[in-house]
Amino acid sequence: MKNKKISFAIAGVASLLMIFGVGISTAAEQKVHISIAAGPAGGSYYPLSVGMSEIIRKNITGAKVDVVNTGGSTENTTMVGAGECEIGITNGDTAYEGFTGTGRYAGRKLPNIRVLYAGIAGGPLHAVVGQASGIKSYAHLKGKKIALGPQGNTTGFLTLALLKHYGIQKQDLRLSYLNFDEGIQALQDGQVDVTTIIGPLPLPSVKQLATFGRFAFDLISIEEDKAQVFRKDNPFFNVIKIPAAMYGLGHEVKTLSSTNIVIVNAKLSEDVAYRVTKSIFENLSMMHSAHPSGRAIKLENAAIDYLPMHPGAEKYFREKGIKK
Repeated sequence: MKNKKISFAIAGVASLLMIFGVGISTAAEQKVHISIAAGPAGGSYYPLSVGMSEIIRKNITGAKVDVVNTGGSTENTTMVGAGECEIGITNGDTAYEGFTGTGRYAGRKLPNIRVLYAGIAGGPLHAVVGQASGIKSYAHLKGKKIALGPQGNTTGFLTLALLKHYGIQKQDLRLSYLNFDEGIQALQDGQVDVTTIIGPLPLPSVKQLATFGRFAFDLISIEEDKAQVFRKDNPFFNVIKIPAAMYGLGHEVKTLSSTNIVIVNAKLSEDVAYRVTKSIFENLSMMHSAHPSGRAIKLENAAIDYLPMHPGAEKYFREKGIKK
């Protein structure tokens, strides 16, 4: 009887607080603790992750959010898939390989990867060559010396995957794994025939080449038929055009672009995933101002079909009429 009286008393106090407009945080709200795998400081993922953390803290009562420095998309995918972080930003191709246990994740499948939303601006592939090289197509790269960017980077993955569609295998190439600035310098010094780089437009190292004009360069375009076949086999890449005026080349460049998505662990509750998604898309101005790549995040770009979406995010997008 004594316990019943205590329960009634607590219920009565709660009712009075609600009558007088005093809110009570639910147990779920008080216990929300989210870690975001953010990538390295200085990259685009980190400020976007900070932006997400601020939105979550301001809009979900009692939420504690940690922003974790990581090595980038591959580590973010691993940490979210393994449940070490609840949320992370990554490339679409990396998340796909992690979820399916293919490519870089062969033998270590991460079945708990789910999509929260997509739409962060991707990075177009730049295949930079000297104008005097005579290289006009990816078909001309067999036997050539190529700087692929840092080892494990999406640049190398995309370049090699694309070249397979031209009948060129990894063993047909002479490869160097250099950072992007080193790759551009190696191209100018004649140490490589082409350097490939993925990054948002305009790419600083390529823009610098165009600005100073000391090295006559061009960018390789992908042929329409190859682009469509590649896109069909690799839905996590987009086909885009780099405007002629971007680097002063005098012609458009058709190329492939990586996609950037936000993933979560499947064990994150539906309620929390729903509230996080709702908070972000009702405060998009904060994501747009966090980093230039965040300006591409829009409701109509948020849903993708090559990976499963978290039920909480799916619920929100259904309410907004962008997912059936």
